[in-house]
Amino acid sequence: MSENRWISDLHWRREGQQTRSERTQTRLIDAAEALILEKGTEATSIADIAARAGSSVGTVYHHFKDKKALFLALFARMTERYKALNAAGADPARWQGATIRDLMRGYLELTMAAYRENAAAKAAVSVVMADFPELARHYAEIQAETRKALYALMHERRAEVGHPDPDAALAFTIDTLAALMRARMDPAQRAASLQDLSDEDFVAQVLSLAATYLRLKP
Repeated sequence: MSENRWISDLHWRREGQQTRSERTQTRLIDAAEALILEKGTEATSIADIAARAGSSVGTVYHHFKDKKALFLALFARMTERYKALNAAGADPARWQGATIRDLMRGYLELTMAAYRENAAAKAAVSVVMADFPELARHYAEIQAETRKALYALMHERRAEVGHPDPDAALAFTIDTLAALMRARMDPAQRAASLQDLSDEDFVAQVLSLAATYLRLKP
């Protein structure tokens, strides 16, 4: 897929400089992430995590009160990255001169990139959320904030929309984009009809569908 000038500088992972303690915590969280995918939360023990990270059990407990605290740290790491990416992507200054089509393309391409760059973390966090419903609710709130930010950007350009009820049409379109993205990227919801499409074709088909429904003006 060709580079999108609106989002070319946005990336999921931004580790930056870390202290020795932070690097240790990162190794432990990475180990927990891998083990959760292999064994699930219940079968993953502190000893397993320590061994995978090349640390001692004492080191794990030095950084985390218990296994749940480590799992919560895994969730927090992923959601903090997600929120930072969303905040950068929702900055109105970034989209000066962009059309609704540009916004929708940016949302689709950035979401696909985020899924792929962080697939293991997302899968592990999904397992953790299954055991801790309060985390699932929080994650849903973050996703809702993403859609809300996209709506605000698109609403500023509602003059481009020919649909008789542009406000409702924009909201419906955003929900449709999110649903189509889940159907393409989420292994649990993957739609067979979308699997043979390249990323370029998927984006083109979705944009054509959305533009027709919104009756976007040239």
